[in-house]
Amino acid sequence: MGKGGDSADAEENPGSNTSGTDLLERPRFAPFLSDNFNVAEFTSKVLGGSHTTASAQTEQLREGVNQLETALSDEVVSRNKELLHHVRRMLDAENSVRDVVLSVDSLQSAVRRIRAEVMGPYEQIKHKTQQLRNIHATVDILRHVIHRLKLAQKLRAQLAGPPAQVDLAKAAKLITDIRHVDREVDLSGIEAVAADAEFLESARKSVHEQAEAALVEGVEALSQARVGSALQVLFNLEELQQAVSSLLSRYLHDIERSLRAALDSRHLAAQAAAAAAGAAAAGGGAAAAVGGAGMGSGGAHAGGHAGGGAAAQERMWQSLREVLELVCSATTAVWHLQRVVAKKRDPLSHVCFLDELVGPGEPLLVARFWSDLVRVTADAFASVSRPGKGGFVRDCLTAAYPRLAGYVEAMFERLTAETTIKGVLPAVGLPQLQQLLAATGPFQSAYMAGCLARLTDAVAAAFPGSARQLPSATEVQRCIGLIHEELKTGSSSPQLAAMMAATAAKALNLLAERAEYSAASGPELRQLTPNPLEALQQQQQQRGGGASAMGVVPNVAQLRNIALCSHLQETHRSLSALLARLPATAAPALGGALAAVQATAVDAVGPIFKAVVEACEERLLRMHEWPGYSRNRSGGGELEEAGAPGGGEVTSTSPHVSEVAALLADFRAEFLSRFVPPPSPAVPSCAAALVERMACRLLVFFVRHAALLRPLSQAGKLLVAKDLAELQAAVGQHLHPLEQLGQPYRAVKAFRSLLFTPAAAVAANPLLGELPPAITLHHIFSRLPAAIQAPHERSGLTALQYSLWLDGHTGEECVRSIGTALAATSAEALAAAAVDEEAAEALALMRRICTAGDGATVVATAADGAAS
Repeated sequence: MGKGGDSADAEENPGSNTSGTDLLERPRFAPFLSDNFNVAEFTSKVLGGSHTTASAQTEQLREGVNQLETALSDEVVSRNKELLHHVRRMLDAENSVRDVVLSVDSLQSAVRRIRAEVMGPYEQIKHKTQQLRNIHATVDILRHVIHRLKLAQKLRAQLAGPPAQVDLAKAAKLITDIRHVDREVDLSGIEAVAADAEFLESARKSVHEQAEAALVEGVEALSQARVGSALQVLFNLEELQQAVSSLLSRYLHDIERSLRAALDSRHLAAQAAAAAAGAAAAGGGAAAAVGGAGMGSGGAHAGGHAGGGAAAQERMWQSLREVLELVCSATTAVWHLQRVVAKKRDPLSHVCFLDELVGPGEPLLVARFWSDLVRVTADAFASVSRPGKGGFVRDCLTAAYPRLAGYVEAMFERLTAETTIKGVLPAVGLPQLQQLLAATGPFQSAYMAGCLARLTDAVAAAFPGSARQLPSATEVQRCIGLIHEELKTGSSSPQLAAMMAATAAKALNLLAERAEYSAASGPELRQLTPNPLEALQQQQQQRGGGASAMGVVPNVAQLRNIALCSHLQETHRSLSALLARLPATAAPALGGALAAVQATAVDAVGPIFKAVVEACEERLLRMHEWPGYSRNRSGGGELEEAGAPGGGEVTSTSPHVSEVAALLADFRAEFLSRFVPPPSPAVPSCAAALVERMACRLLVFFVRHAALLRPLSQAGKLLVAKDLAELQAAVGQHLHPLEQLGQPYRAVKAFRSLLFTPAAAVAANPLLGELPPAITLHHIFSRLPAAIQAPHERSGLTALQYSLWLDGHTGEECVRSIGTALAATSAEALAAAAVDEEAAEALALMRRICTAGDGATVVATAADGAAS
């Protein structure tokens, strides 16, 4: 609009027919369409940026206005009908609005009229309501005040009587009710209420103090009635929880204070010095008469100092006993309190007092008190055990810890006895004792460490653990005596006995280990050295045409282990005898250690016994090569009477049995006699056990191989019986009494009877029930034809190999193997056996035994176990 191009365009097209929208879209009208159009800014911009005058610019604006008016006029003419329609609608709307305004005006006038009519009653109701509220509050306060005054009057009347007739429970209930009234309504500022405040406070204190005093007296006297009355008063005061907690804290504080005083070395020394000064003052005249020379005065002073130290220690032990008495009485009191609250209920609400004191999942009163007691005790002993803190108390408790443990256990036993009542849980049990002893842990550990050091030093001195010289009997007795002393120290206390046993067990395990190192080893232990003198005599006899069995003597290694076994046996015997007099708690730990000592003793001499057993077995195995069992006495046919030994008498013994008897005699004379004490059934020892096992093995071994002899003539049976009697005599004389061997001895007697029992009468012989079925079956093979082979004959095993197989298998397996051998026998062999009546009876008996079941082999299994 301010440019020449626009002016030219307006001049060239002054009457161009354009719409209003097109006009407004022209650049010259665009600034006037902005929402933030500013006249002054537009004017300044136009005048400053145009080269024309203001009048020219005004003329251009006027021309633009004319164009807009022309366009607007054209637009009105073109939209005349539409505009008239809108005008009519606007008139209708205006009429509607006028009607609405009239309605609103009438409504507002009606509201104003109603408001004017209602305001008066509303104000009156508002004032009346406030007045009623105030009256109600006043009445409520008056009611509470009256109720409070009546309660206070009842309380005054209740407390006005003689003290013995005052019902503290009712008084406490009145005090609590007054307190509830004060909580419900604020009565501050009321003179009648303020006048009773001092009286109520004094009454509450008086009732509370009397209830607490009655509670303390009741628990100390163990009176359920007095404790129940006091608890009821405290419950009515709503102070039950606080009172009980205060009582427990009081007991705990007294114990802690007394315990710390009992462990305070300075306090104890001061008390001892005061007592000594009092004694010196009492005997001052005598002391003045004795004192003269300077040396004498110094000696008296030194003696007084020593006596003061002993007096201080004795004072400490006396104080500890008093503390433990206090612990016992306090715990008993708390237990009695717990017993009463568990039964006591409020008569009005029926609430159990224990539920008020102990919440769900919380420990009971005694458990809570004991836990705090253990904590306090542990802290007190721990503070004394620190270096430089405890003084002589620390050293005294460490050196004499068993005395402290004895005091604790004696107190605990008394506490348990006093609180053990039928139908009521006792105050404490074994876990609580262990907790209390664990509280003295620093001194317990120190004492056990010292005890272990003393025992290990004694063991190291007695058993150096090398191949050098063995300890003497005196050194071993000294070591055993020290172990005895240490174990006897804790014998009065089951818990301490268990700890001392565990410590002694460590020392015994060390002893067993060192003894094992000291024992000789190598092939020398299993060698049987011939006697030099008897070897020379044998050579001379051989030159003269005779021969005899050669004796044996122990070598150096065997003598060393026999002496070592004797020492270990003595240790085991002495401590086993002591273990029977110790509390039962010492058995688990000490029993295992003694078993280790015994095992070491057995390992030391076991190879010697095994070598002798193997030598005897080697000689007994020669019976399978001895022809005397298979021929009769005349060298011809069988005896006329095959069922009984009536055809003569056998006077000679087989050479292998004679050699075994001679070997056993030498073993008794040269080996067993060197044990201290020699093995005897009257004195239990590991050597005696080995001798018993050896005797059982030899008897079972002979019976086993005698049953395998085949063929066995009637004369052979007599010789077997003679050899068996000779072996029994040797075993009974040199090893162990036969009657005490049990099952092996009964099996020997049964086998002797089996030798001369016909096959048809075997099942009816009651003695044969003691004989393992495998032995019976093996012997019956000797009564069958040679075509029916035994299991080892079918397998091609020697007697030694089959014996080893029998050692590794049970009786049931052996019976099954014999049954398999019978089943594999050819029909021709069985038919040949059926011809002979005795063989047929024997074969039928074997089949019955093999098919009778495994129940009959239980005796065989037991015999094999005893033999091995």
